[in-house]
Amino acid sequence: MTLRRATVATVAAVLTLGACGTTYIDTSKTVPPSDVTTTTFHPVAQDTPLATLLGDIRALMLHLDEQIIDDDNVPQTMTRLDELWTVAEQEIRDRNPDDVFPFQQAIDLAHSGAERKRPADASKGYKVLIAAIAAYPAG
Repeated sequence: MTLRRATVATVAAVLTLGACGTTYIDTSKTVPPSDVTTTTFHPVAQDTPLATLLGDIRALMLHLDEQIIDDDNVPQTMTRLDELWTVAEQEIRDRNPDDVFPFQQAIDLAHSGAERKRPADASKGYKVLIAAIAAYPAG
């Protein structure tokens, strides 16, 4: 009976711990793009309404996880995200510095996903951003 319990416990431990792995993308298996295009964005105006900035950040982060998987324009997306966040952060900070944290957390997760090729981080960053926007006081 003790052997049976030990076997069941071992199987349960293997199944439980086996689900906690980290996923990485093997970039050596990707096919290099045959047509590389460069996108140039207009500078972000300092007087851009916060709602517009947050909408643009949301749009960029929406498919960032897929871009990471496809290795598709991630550096350009992150550059634009940083440009938008620089202006948005200042506006949020001017209203109430305590409100910056959840937005910064979302941006940091996006960076983690892009730099470490971890689409799950980018996806989580998007979810954190959506929650932060929903909780942010309008006006």
